[in-house]
Amino acid sequence: MFIWFCFAVVLIVIALNDFMFFRIENEYVLFLLLLYVVSCIFGVSGQNFAEAFGITCITFAICFVLNQFNLVGGGDVKLLVPLMLFAENNMFGFIWGTAIGGVVLALIYIFCGKQLALFRKRLFIIFSAMKKKKIRFLRFALLSLYKIRAKSVKLEVSSTDVLKQEVPYGVALSCGGFFVIF
Repeated sequence: MFIWFCFAVVLIVIALNDFMFFRIENEYVLFLLLLYVVSCIFGVSGQNFAEAFGITCITFAICFVLNQFNLVGGGDVKLLVPLMLFAENNMFGFIWGTAIGGVVLALIYIFCGKQLALFRKRLFIIFSAMKKKKIRFLRFALLSLYKIRAKSVKLEVSSTDVLKQEVPYGVALSCGGFFVIF
């Protein structure tokens, strides 16, 4: 139960960071991989490791090639690895949850793109103010805020062309991860 709680917290943090900064930090992915190893040691996961590992490797290779053509973000590709390993017995649920999360996310960006950009600006200001208070969990949870400058964060209002907007698919992948838990 504790493993699933940690998994859920990290997924929320990843989704928040990807939504705010369009970044998925390596530390989160490594933490999920470590969490998977721990879950295998305690028998929570790992029953179909060979099958899950094979599917994960094939998916990673395909997504890596897509990343080379700028069709998929690099953070999304690396996040797929631990999520697919965790989804070993529920791969269909993971894919289904990710698809539903992606459709909802795309619709939100289509209909609320400009309002979303303004909301991200407000959140960035709030988190920047909280950064000064040096809350330890905040440092881990908003690792991207500590690694990048405000000028490099994409906080401009989205263009009117919906097809050119960046969409944080780490949020959709996190939705798929929640389908694995439940």
